[in-house]
Amino acid sequence: MATRHEGGSTLGEGLLPLLASSVLFGAMAVSVKVATRRMTPVQVACLRFAGSFLVLLIATRGRGLVPAPGNLSRVILRGAVGACAITLYFVGIDGAGAALAALLQSTYPVFAAALAVPLLGERFTRRTATGLLLNLAGAALVVGGEIRIDPSLLPGMLAAGGAALLSGAAIATARGLRASESASLITTWFMAIGAVATSPSLAAGLPPPSRELVAALACVVFFSVAAQWLLHHSLGHHSAARASLVAATGVVTAALLEAALLGRALDRPTVAGAVLMLAAVGVASGATEGRVAAEAAPDPLPGVAPPGEDDSSLTSRGRSR
Repeated sequence: MATRHEGGSTLGEGLLPLLASSVLFGAMAVSVKVATRRMTPVQVACLRFAGSFLVLLIATRGRGLVPAPGNLSRVILRGAVGACAITLYFVGIDGAGAALAALLQSTYPVFAAALAVPLLGERFTRRTATGLLLNLAGAALVVGGEIRIDPSLLPGMLAAGGAALLSGAAIATARGLRASESASLITTWFMAIGAVATSPSLAAGLPPPSRELVAALACVVFFSVAAQWLLHHSLGHHSAARASLVAATGVVTAALLEAALLGRALDRPTVAGAVLMLAAVGVASGATEGRVAAEAAPDPLPGVAPPGEDDSSLTSRGRSR
């Protein structure tokens, strides 16, 4: 039998997948910033969803993507809420600037933790509260130097704030689903619903393709699908609060990549903010998480069955829960 940490995850299900997800989300954010030089934010979101959906459909060969009885409405809800969150975040970047939108979006662990208490029975401890405060302070330092406040930015700020609220709800919803559904199913439905919801943006027409735009969009899709799958996988082994705190450190990766690739200065406040956000993860990782599912749904890599099992046995085993 696998040994479990205090927080509820096995030694084989530590923070590494979450940290990898965070890094990939940060890389995706920088790729989005490059792509939106030529396309609208909602168009980038649409191609992100559609491309990721196709990747997952190929990887899973379309198998194991039927929700368990009684879960269809919850899967659709998670997809719809997540799609709205991503779209509002991209709109916030366009309307308020990447720095201010990123800061407001970084508050979503607060909403995830707050919703997980009544909905999932997770504990809200002092360590969790301390981790959330460190996360917010760190995010403010990482992006605070670029922030300018102006009344004209209010619509973008409201969009980014709404994105944070919906992101917290999406995390909590996905956390609840992971007891009976695989990361591949949750992620595939999320991408499909997002693609449909944002498809009207393509009616305005797309810009002529360029090498930079195609490369940026390819990176958006690749980083997005990998980051999202790893996050959903990790939600089967970590609380919503912990998972969202780790994922929120993607803003640190984005700052580092912008410094390396886009020429943004990496100043002391940015470094200090990164330290605080990582400290938040450390503090929250020591908290007892309460009702974290002891057994998450079977969750192999998309299209790969564990030794001795085929895809049909995976599907039947996941549905028997």
